[in-house]
Amino acid sequence: MRQRFDKILVFLTLLLIQAHIAYAEATTKEEIQIFLEAAGSFLITSVGPGIIAIGIIMAGISMSLGNEQGMRQGGLAIAGGILIMLSKSILDLLKSLTGY
Repeated sequence: MRQRFDKILVFLTLLLIQAHIAYAEATTKEEIQIFLEAAGSFLITSVGPGIIAIGIIMAGISMSLGNEQGMRQGGLAIAGGILIMLSKSILDLLKSLTGY
């Protein structure tokens, strides 16, 4: 248990150092905007489909076991993945409706 806590502490420390370096190197608003767009693109193209796949697997296993609660949770995971994948389109739609 102690080793796991040490590993988590080292990971969080490295993450903090990396965040500090990234913050220190961003000198203009455009650099920050480019970083945020790249992070959003990564989430949309990688995390969204991954969550959908996990939801499908979870729902399939729950369906084969006859677990209704698991099927419901799998469906929610699928819906969440779809929402993540469509977030850019939803944001563009809202921007066009509001005139921004």
